[in-house]
Amino acid sequence: MRGCVLAGVWGAGKTSVYQRTVARLVKDGCQSLVSMPQAATITTHTYAPGQPHQHAANILSWLENLTTFLEEIDRRFQASTLPTHRFAPAWTPTCVLEGLGFDAPLYGLPLDRADVRVVERRLGALGLHLVFLRVPDHRVRAQCVESTRLHRGPKWARYLDGFGSTDAVRAKHIKHAQDELMRWAQSSPLPLCVIDTTAQDWDTYARQVADLITA
Repeated sequence: MRGCVLAGVWGAGKTSVYQRTVARLVKDGCQSLVSMPQAATITTHTYAPGQPHQHAANILSWLENLTTFLEEIDRRFQASTLPTHRFAPAWTPTCVLEGLGFDAPLYGLPLDRADVRVVERRLGALGLHLVFLRVPDHRVRAQCVESTRLHRGPKWARYLDGFGSTDAVRAKHIKHAQDELMRWAQSSPLPLCVIDTTAQDWDTYARQVADLITA
């Protein structure tokens, strides 16, 4: 198996890179693709009814089940003759996961880092990478606060208001969250690739991620 998990703060560009990476892999002939947007991973659990500890338990259970599913796909592929087939590059199981559970520090969920690291170790053994989209500190206000407010609309603006009373305070909150997430990523057993998003060149970043996956 091969693939990646995309991580980053609000407005880092995960969805833009996720969508373009999936499209590029399909265009390049990938025929065995598991792709899941953040809305189907951490978001669907975090904003469901219930308490934070329930959300954390559900996310961890979901991660366990997803990892087991991916391991079974890989086991069946490796046990077949497909790895040596001339169409192996097209048929190799591939996954692109946005957010997954690796953005947990952003939401203050009571997830034990050691428990998630066990899952990460299994995903790493499958050949997945952790791709961290990093926003330089001087770009956080413009990219993560002002730009996302403009493009995501009123609902996001209301959510953003919870980060502080001014855009400067909100940007400071996001910078702190990014630092926490970076520490989380650096402690991961998954191979880590950090992409600086200063240029906001999502097509180039997607090509970089797709190349990382298929190398």
